[in-house]
Amino acid sequence: MKLFGAIVLAVFAVSAQSQTAPAPAAQRTAGIVTAVNPQANQLSVKSEKGDALTVAANDHTQILHAQPGENDPKKWAKMTLAEISPGDEVLVYFHGSADQKPLPASSLVIRTKGDLSQLAQKQLDDWKKRGTTGNVTAIDSAAKTLTIKVGQKSITVQPSEKTEYHRYSPDSAKVSDAKPGAFAEIKTGDQVNVLGDKNQEGTSVKAESIYFGTFRQLAATIVSIDAATGEMKVNDLAVKDKKQLLTIRVNSDSIMKKLPDQMATMLARRYGVAAQGGGRSGAQAAGGGQRGGGGLPDSGPGQGGGQRGGGRAGGGGDVGPMLDRLPAVTLADLKPKDAIMVSTTMGTDPTRVTAIMLLAGVEPILTAAPNATRDIMGTWNLGGGGGEGN
Repeated sequence: MKLFGAIVLAVFAVSAQSQTAPAPAAQRTAGIVTAVNPQANQLSVKSEKGDALTVAANDHTQILHAQPGENDPKKWAKMTLAEISPGDEVLVYFHGSADQKPLPASSLVIRTKGDLSQLAQKQLDDWKKRGTTGNVTAIDSAAKTLTIKVGQKSITVQPSEKTEYHRYSPDSAKVSDAKPGAFAEIKTGDQVNVLGDKNQEGTSVKAESIYFGTFRQLAATIVSIDAATGEMKVNDLAVKDKKQLLTIRVNSDSIMKKLPDQMATMLARRYGVAAQGGGRSGAQAAGGGQRGGGGLPDSGPGQGGGQRGGGRAGGGGDVGPMLDRLPAVTLADLKPKDAIMVSTTMGTDPTRVTAIMLLAGVEPILTAAPNATRDIMGTWNLGGGGGEGN
């Protein structure tokens, strides 16, 4: 819902101006259809705020299908209540108080699940083509610009008054859980996903949409695993007090892989040489990039996995694609004392975080290059989205 709210409402605003119904004084609320009762002429709707609404139609209620790509409401096809399905997006126009039960609809504008899927793919393709992912290295509050690091390259992000801001939740990397944000909330060190056109030199981008948030990367050893709750307790190798355990939740959006011994040995040699100053930096050797973090709009309505921050922007290495091709593992494939590298949410409770991406089989790498976690996790970008763009 949040992924397309701005698009839908912008189109629906045209509808409000172009149709005789609803009248200009009509109010509106948007949501997702949860149930349809054609016999009672009612819809059950979960609003954008999470409220459960019952919406009533009558013989005078106009129901329109807002087809993707058609912004002229006069060309939208009419629908019947029976043609609406759970999962469809609806904009309800009504008169009077929003507390009415049921809420009497003067007009309904519908986008079907199929429409939303089509729009999701279109938006995802746009982010793959024009999206840029990096870490904020400087903020110019007066000029209202950001400098972000993309691999070994610095890019200036230039927002405008029309730029939309979304802040990732402390407990989720899912785009659907992101909240409306503001330029002033962005901090140095944040990961940002920026949609917009770059200049010819690729040194600046005019931002149309910015998703931002803070994510953790750490190397750890597993202390215990609770498969029933989907949680593991780990020792963060950067924390000296080994009695201070971190709880990492694994959910359906968490992506977990394990390095085969041969690949782990190869990467250990590569990062070990870099750590000793005998070659390029780990980031350059591994292909650059930035830390994995929030999902890109859109991995599908309400989804968070698949498109991860941390593009392969920095140097032609192949760690990211190699990790992409590894088979997935589960908690059952891990055991206490295993070493892992993991990207996580920050967590409302800093002792309990959610895994975004987890890589096991990393013992040889951490032995050869204890500080390689950011470089490796930063180059991991499942699905190919979120790099430097074109």
